[in-house]
Amino acid sequence: MVHLHSVDLWQQAAVVINAVIAAVLGSLIGWERDRAGKSAGPRTMALVCASSAVIVAIGAAVGAEAQFGDPTRALHAVVTGIGFLGAGLIFTNTRAGSSGIGGVTTAATVFTTATVGVGVGLGFQVAAAGLTLVILVILRSTQVIEATTNRHD
Repeated sequence: MVHLHSVDLWQQAAVVINAVIAAVLGSLIGWERDRAGKSAGPRTMALVCASSAVIVAIGAAVGAEAQFGDPTRALHAVVTGIGFLGAGLIFTNTRAGSSGIGGVTTAATVFTTATVGVGVGLGFQVAAAGLTLVILVILRSTQVIEATTNRHD
């Protein structure tokens, strides 16, 4: 069992630093969504990313110190929570007056933003920054392609 006094202050500071890194990366993704006029902007994405980073970082630290249990349970908690949030986004956007399914890209973006946070929380800051770049390129390039395609119809 982990005692509160046994967690190193530097390790705790690293968790906070990772939360800040994740928040910045998440807000970049949210900024793109906001710029596109979509829901779940910079604040939402920063919170999703930072909280995911903190959950898995603490889960990894507790798992390393514990003599029993599975440290990957923190990952399961993130995936479950984000799935619930994503379903709510889809349901809310569908009820907003549109017919069919709406908000799927936003829900998927929330999921990938949580993945960025998981990466940061587990110490993969460079990989998480790279994933952030990939997400931004996907969102921006496909939006340009969709706008160009729709203009010619």
